[in-house]
Amino acid sequence: MNIAVLYASSRRGGNSERLAKVLVEGMDVDSLFLTDYRIEPIIDYRHTEPGSYPEDDYRKLLDRVLKQDLLIFATPIYWYGMPGPLKLFIDRWSQSLRENRKEFLDRMTGKRAYVLAVGDDDPHVKGRALIEQFRHIFDFVGIRFAGHVIGRGNRPGDIEQDAEALSAAREIRSRILAEMEAGSHR
Repeated sequence: MNIAVLYASSRRGGNSERLAKVLVEGMDVDSLFLTDYRIEPIIDYRHTEPGSYPEDDYRKLLDRVLKQDLLIFATPIYWYGMPGPLKLFIDRWSQSLRENRKEFLDRMTGKRAYVLAVGDDDPHVKGRALIEQFRHIFDFVGIRFAGHVIGRGNRPGDIEQDAEALSAAREIRSRILAEMEAGSHR
């Protein structure tokens, strides 16, 4: 099973990254720190003559994502939504849909995804909209939403105090490891 973690935070070592590292501990994963990529905003050609899309790192990042079976989105909750780099990347999926809808959807369909979201302002209530946004995105492109964890944290390291979120991440980790073990015995 090929796994990628998309780290959406604008800071390294933050709470969403720490929570993801609990989930993927000991696993071979492709770690994708979105701030390492230059992703320009989408140019909307839906109602105009198509032009060229930005020359940036979008295709390189998308190629790495498309090679995976399981995606883990590790994101802080910024202003009750996803951070800009992750939003820019997902917005650019519209470009892939426009360029070759069938191929893009064929390669996305069947993937599974987990969302790990960490926030500080009542995240279990105010983070629900973000989880629903991911659910709709995944439904649209055929990714199976395997589950989510919402944690509480603000300052780096705060997530270590959220026993419920840590336990949920470890439970998902156990599930994934069991699937990997079962797959290796086929």
